[in-house]
Amino acid sequence: MTKPVTLELSDFFPYQFSVLAQQMSDYLATIYNKQYGLSKFEWRVLASVAQCGNVSATGIMEITRLDKMQVSRAIAKLKTQQILVQIPSKTDKRANDVKLTAQGETLYQTIVPLIKAQEQKLLENLSAAERQALVAITNKLSNALDQ
Repeated sequence: MTKPVTLELSDFFPYQFSVLAQQMSDYLATIYNKQYGLSKFEWRVLASVAQCGNVSATGIMEITRLDKMQVSRAIAKLKTQQILVQIPSKTDKRANDVKLTAQGETLYQTIVPLIKAQEQKLLENLSAAERQALVAITNKLSNALDQ
């Protein structure tokens, strides 16, 4: 009789990475959630719209890797809060894009320095070489998963 195969989650890289991602999300949420009332999905949508300008829900899904329902709900809430507005798409007359309102741009410009400072505080735990290696390894793994 063979011994059953077991998986020690604490030693399993995908699990470790998932836990780290959740910890980082929670760490940053202290800013955008607790101070500004945005969910992680709303923050990701806001940040992607700020990065892209006018963008479709599909474009947001591609950037954020969120599913259609998460993006739709975030857009709806951000529209209600007058952070985003919908405008007719220039490339697809059947669709709408979203863009930031002046209030949304102000909110984004307020949050970004705080998020970047929080990121810097976390990364201070790594040397410059470790930071470079982390970025390179993360990009390499992400590219491998995209193929």
